[in-house]
Amino acid sequence: MLYAACWSRKHSEPHQVKHSLLLVTDGLISNQGGLTLHPDLFLWQRLLDKRKQQWFDCPTKNPLAMYAALLNVEPATLLASKLSSQGKNQYWVASPYYAQLARDSVRVMSEGMLPWCAEDAIWACELLNPLLAEDGMQLHRIGAALLLVCNKPLDAKLMSFADIAGNFLPNRHPSGVDGGSFMRLMAEVQMMLKQSPAAHRRERGELDVHGLWFWGGSEPDCIEALANKSVATRNPFLQSVVDAQNANIIVTEAERLAELIKQDSVLPKRVVLLGEGYAVSLKKSLLAGFGTKAWLPRDIKSEADLLGHLKRQF
Repeated sequence: MLYAACWSRKHSEPHQVKHSLLLVTDGLISNQGGLTLHPDLFLWQRLLDKRKQQWFDCPTKNPLAMYAALLNVEPATLLASKLSSQGKNQYWVASPYYAQLARDSVRVMSEGMLPWCAEDAIWACELLNPLLAEDGMQLHRIGAALLLVCNKPLDAKLMSFADIAGNFLPNRHPSGVDGGSFMRLMAEVQMMLKQSPAAHRRERGELDVHGLWFWGGSEPDCIEALANKSVATRNPFLQSVVDAQNANIIVTEAERLAELIKQDSVLPKRVVLLGEGYAVSLKKSLLAGFGTKAWLPRDIKSEADLLGHLKRQF
């Protein structure tokens, strides 16, 4: 069954609610040994430069991982909590990617640049589940998100997709007894996707999907009912577990920000930008800033301080 639209109606229109917090998960990038704003934030740079900065340590996160951290769960737990039935299984987020082959490496497109919707998730499940069934695994669709369910728990420590997207695929096996098995499985998935590209994506003029990256795993005893918060987002995986109704918080990649906030709109009271192992909280100052502000981490607080800071507004 095919779907004409990639977003449900509740996500299809710009949000009119006055937001109190904007969280951009890739808002900071490296620049000549330092940090600078992601290019897709330059439309708002003048407004951001005027704000007071507070810096934190923060591992790289995508929207789904950031939301999971605020709920103190693993990313796969968010998706597994939406399954109608749960057994004694292990769960992994399965993120699609487009990749470019370089001379001796493979670079993955950033998550915010790859279109993905429920139709794509249905296609991926139908194509890949016969292959995965041979290893006692199955892909489940949660909205537009993909969840890998393993009948037998596997011992592997896989990098977060936030560390992969926009960077390079690792050229070594993950740690853990089953790290090599996971890499071989992902190679088999790559081959299947290469042999059977999605015709509906090509008809829409979209890029092929080259692979799935498994990450954010959780064990069966960690699955529980979650009190989800309303969040405005255009990330298809996060959209699949949150409701945007009356959301006063935005969680997004920089590439999708323009779909949520217009250039001439007032920015939320609090803006938090993540990237390159840091986060900076920006709030309005009584004294307006002048000129271009340097994005230099200083007086850095811990990630725990950041999460506490965010939860108070969450």
